[in-house]
Amino acid sequence: ARPKAMGSAFVSLADDANAAYWNPAGLTRCNMSSLMLTRSWLFGVSDINNDYLAAVLPSWGDFHFGASWVRLGIDNVYSENTLNLAVAHKMPFLEGLSLGLTGKMFLLEAPGYEQYNDPNYNGGDHAFSLDLGFLYDSGETWTLGGALYNLTAPSLQLLDNTSDPDPVYTEWAFGGSYLFRETLLVTADFRDREGDWGDIILHGGAEIWFYDALVLRTGMDTGMVTMGVGLQDDYWEADFSLETDKELGNVYMMSFTVRH
Repeated sequence: ARPKAMGSAFVSLADDANAAYWNPAGLTRCNMSSLMLTRSWLFGVSDINNDYLAAVLPSWGDFHFGASWVRLGIDNVYSENTLNLAVAHKMPFLEGLSLGLTGKMFLLEAPGYEQYNDPNYNGGDHAFSLDLGFLYDSGETWTLGGALYNLTAPSLQLLDNTSDPDPVYTEWAFGGSYLFRETLLVTADFRDREGDWGDIILHGGAEIWFYDALVLRTGMDTGMVTMGVGLQDDYWEADFSLETDKELGNVYMMSFTVRH
């Protein structure tokens, strides 16, 4: 919910459990193990489920680990699952620079299609890919980050006779963030759209903190206004976001994180 509330401009920020999904290099900025659960409500359609689980795992020496699972689907009809396992390391030759790598698996299923007894239905499909990320933390007020997603650009299909499988596009993102007076954080990302490196979109967002406990957020994501609010203590955090779409409706998202 936090990245969404900030217009999905998170590749240079990535300092919590979301790093395993948005930019694996950001795992080096997480100083506590954490577990995050997220539920989304999409466009007022109750049958569509969109769930997200992310974790910062205990580090091992100079290596930092994270994992995430994203599920989108309709129960007993159709589902898309993405499993991510990430590792990050601080580079010894440049203080503040971290590199990260994510191994990911895509799972595609359509159990509801079995009712048609189509001999071409293969029962589901899976594929593997990689993400690469970097993040530079100045140690003061600004950061830079970037990521390449789905390097192998796999394709998935549910029917053996499909002539045009569904692609998982190779995409990129690059951005920066800046902290004003230790309370107002602004961030912006440039991203390509669906693998077209010439079709670039600007995402932007901001959050302002009050007493390290309450935060207000807003942003712009491909022309859609986003906003959110969060509450936190040392060992937990609750976040809510709203994304508006004039044609499809609103997307609500709620996350809860525990840290240790």
